[in-house]
Amino acid sequence: MSKLVIRKIGLGIVIGNFIGTILALIFSYASHSNSFSPSSPEFIKLFSTELNAMSVSIVLWSLLGITFTLSSLIFTETEWSITKMTVIHFCITYFIFMPLAICAGWFPLSIWSVLVTTIIFIFIYFVIWSISIRIARKEIFLLNGKLK
Repeated sequence: MSKLVIRKIGLGIVIGNFIGTILALIFSYASHSNSFSPSSPEFIKLFSTELNAMSVSIVLWSLLGITFTLSSLIFTETEWSITKMTVIHFCITYFIFMPLAICAGWFPLSIWSVLVTTIIFIFIYFVIWSISIRIARKEIFLLNGKLK
């Protein structure tokens, strides 16, 4: 199990940084900037240099990636119902994601921003969950076909 956890942590760091960098590029272009920015101008102003802001962004992106890859281990608990696994996974990812996203400067700490981000998080979570359930059902259907 420890090798699996170490692999998940490594994968989480890579995925978190890949997604973080892609999103930062998208938002840098969207803001019509001539330079790369790892986060909002307000976030960058918190640091003495852009290099420090980037270093902190890498740590935050890594923690986000680790959160999502390690929390996926919940779905290996075969004694739990899919509903219980999903609720626990959602709670863990949501309650770790929100403070990290606020620290990363992705949105300001206000009731409105938290509400909008929560709605977006729930929507994205539901889309990913729906796709995962369809894939699982298809795999079960194929396995049942092989058993017959």
